[in-house]
Amino acid sequence: MRRPLRYALVGLAVVAFLVISAGLARVLGAANAERDAAVELIKAESHGDAAAVIAAIRGCRSQTACRRRVTAQVARLRSAGKVRVLRLDGPSHFALEARTGTARIAWRAGYALPVVQCVRLRRAGDLSHGFRVEVLALGPPIHRDASCPGA
Repeated sequence: MRRPLRYALVGLAVVAFLVISAGLARVLGAANAERDAAVELIKAESHGDAAAVIAAIRGCRSQTACRRRVTAQVARLRSAGKVRVLRLDGPSHFALEARTGTARIAWRAGYALPVVQCVRLRRAGDLSHGFRVEVLALGPPIHRDASCPGA
């Protein structure tokens, strides 16, 4: 094989590797963004910050029923102490496209009993333009061994 052809093939392989690596980084970054959105929402809820929870849920601010439900739920679940995520079963399966899914998050604050909730998330965007994550809903606490509806 001639040397120029060999250099061209090596260069093509390097470019392909970089493109695949960048795509993989975007997909993994979107999965982390889903996890971060769920955890930040739970932290705000546990700290009693109803305004932050309402602001984080897409469309909740403009819906009276959503605001009331979230405010009551935040008041009921407010806890002292550091929030620890015990388990997060998220929709963050390897996906190359936009999708909507439900994350099941088990958490506890301080010495309180664990709480399990479902967080509905939407990953919008694509590989070429990047992804953004939106929180669509935060469910009430469910039984500790229950599954999220629609998950």
